[in-house]
Amino acid sequence: MAVFKKEAMQENQMGNSLLGKGAVIKGDINTEGDIRIEGKVHGNIKVSGKLVIGEGAEIKGDIKANHVEVFGKVNGKLVVDDFLAIKGNGLVEGELFTAKLQIEPTAFFKGISHMNEPGNIIDMK
Repeated sequence: MAVFKKEAMQENQMGNSLLGKGAVIKGDINTEGDIRIEGKVHGNIKVSGKLVIGEGAEIKGDIKANHVEVFGKVNGKLVVDDFLAIKGNGLVEGELFTAKLQIEPTAFFKGISHMNEPGNIIDMK
């Protein structure tokens, strides 16, 4: 079940999506393209491309993506095939699996990290 404004989820011609500020989704998100989240998600997110979690965004659930940039808050397991960056005042709590990790000095990570070789696919179990 998803709760959001009509304009909250937009998709352009390239398959990129936006979940706007003030939007709340209770349920899982699966997308083939890239997505930027500015609202709140209580559920798992699976993205074949790039996921950007905006400054005011809050995610409670597991994430599986190729590339992730976190500016907001994430609580859950992150499985990132290529590159994970925690930027600005981003906050990640949980377990993460990635090939490349960048944490800016102002960002915060609390949990366990597992570094994998690029291209090594991790299953979300």
